[in-house]
Amino acid sequence: MRFYLYQINSKLGDMQGNSQKILSFAKDFGLDCCTLLPSLPLIGQPYDEISHVGGFLERIKKQELSCSAANILYESLESLHEFSKHNFLRYELSWKTCGDFTQQETLFTLNGLNIFAFHIQQNNFADFLAILPVPEKTDLVYFAAAHTFYDGFSVKELLSEFAQKHHKPVVYVNACGASDGTVFAGQSMLFDANGTLLLQLKPFCEDSAYFDFDGKTVTIQEKTEEKTLSADGLLFMGAKQALADYAQKTGIQKAVIGLSGGMDSALVAAIACEALGSENVTGILMPSQYSSKESLDDALNLAKNLGMSFHIIHITAIAKSFENALAQSFKRVPAIHGENDTTPENIQARTRGNLLTAFANHIGAMVIGTGNKSEAAMGYCTLYGDTVGALEPIADIYKSRVYAVAKWYNDKKGTEIIPHNVFVKAPTAELKPGQKDEDTLPPYPYLDAILYQLLEQGKAPEEIHEEHLTCDEIALIYHRLKTSEFKRKQCPFPVVLSSCPFGKRWNPSSSAKVF
Repeated sequence: MRFYLYQINSKLGDMQGNSQKILSFAKDFGLDCCTLLPSLPLIGQPYDEISHVGGFLERIKKQELSCSAANILYESLESLHEFSKHNFLRYELSWKTCGDFTQQETLFTLNGLNIFAFHIQQNNFADFLAILPVPEKTDLVYFAAAHTFYDGFSVKELLSEFAQKHHKPVVYVNACGASDGTVFAGQSMLFDANGTLLLQLKPFCEDSAYFDFDGKTVTIQEKTEEKTLSADGLLFMGAKQALADYAQKTGIQKAVIGLSGGMDSALVAAIACEALGSENVTGILMPSQYSSKESLDDALNLAKNLGMSFHIIHITAIAKSFENALAQSFKRVPAIHGENDTTPENIQARTRGNLLTAFANHIGAMVIGTGNKSEAAMGYCTLYGDTVGALEPIADIYKSRVYAVAKWYNDKKGTEIIPHNVFVKAPTAELKPGQKDEDTLPPYPYLDAILYQLLEQGKAPEEIHEEHLTCDEIALIYHRLKTSEFKRKQCPFPVVLSSCPFGKRWNPSSSAKVF
């Protein structure tokens, strides 16, 4: 019997389109083949985000694959029950089949092979596997999954141990692609009864493979080994997949990015060009009187290296016109922070945000945000300025890690697409003379170490010790983290790449982790 793993990138809510993709994939397979799919392939994930949309319940009742010449085993959302008193929705999962399957309790039998297909019903995958009983008659264990990616994600050891424990071959088919900022890990796998990994599909993107199984021996196709991506490479590719899917699923194929000459905009531009094609990405350089020639040269070199188009729009006069319009009113109302008034700096940032959105509007494109996780944590950004955009690809990557991901990209390309000078110069917003990020923030390596312990590890500030920072400085970081939430609530949604992203899932207990 031949089994196909189809790691489909489903479009959320597009049951007809998803069904057509599956049937097209399996249309030439005979009855001696069976297609195995990720969790809820007809609906897509995360389905709870559309469960209140009109007609959703009716469409669920009709969701099934109609075919007679193919064997397909897939997970379905059978029904949805609403309890208005508690404002609670309960979903009932079931399995559906195309083909000549017979069902015996939790087993599906096809051509004499017993396939144990079980729902992953717990957030903690390790606990789920530990208590899952496998019927003795099982020939093959099949998990349909929708595990989201985060830095450090891996279920390989868990599945290998499970296969060894029950001495059964295990096939794990995981969802891929992205829906808004949620990125599904892909990396579907096949293990033999000894727990040996025989197949692993690509991360994030659609992929497929097949294996033959006679009830005793698993035989795989000849498949070129994919080079394992490093952790930094996975972050880049995850962000790329999220942006590519956002464009494809919304129909907005063009992107506009503000190029400052700094590392954040450089990495985002590289991600965008990889995801959308450099011909669909436009960089806007917006120098002011505080912008250095060095930054302008770096931005120009980056754009040329990436092969993207660019425009230069000088903002000094535009920002000054805002200041002149406000001058009389400001004379009557003193600045609340006196000489430390940042209003002129914010006017520059919002001028740039206005120009970016206007240019994107003009060419039918979306603005891509360039903020990172360290800046978002500290509120080191300007609302309606550098925070404009449809989504932020690196908003869940700490600043010090951004450099590592950029280095991975250059190494992968075998040349300095992102100019060397961008790596070595001090980060700066260039909103006033001689400005550096470290005038306002601790050095990023120290700041990021504190933020990681606060966020990903869930430590209290008094539990954290950093030799380069005092207890008062750590307490101030925590204070700024909390008081900057109002800014994050109004920022573009982040591509989720960590176990504790900002946004609707900002706390470790409700993160993307599966163990």
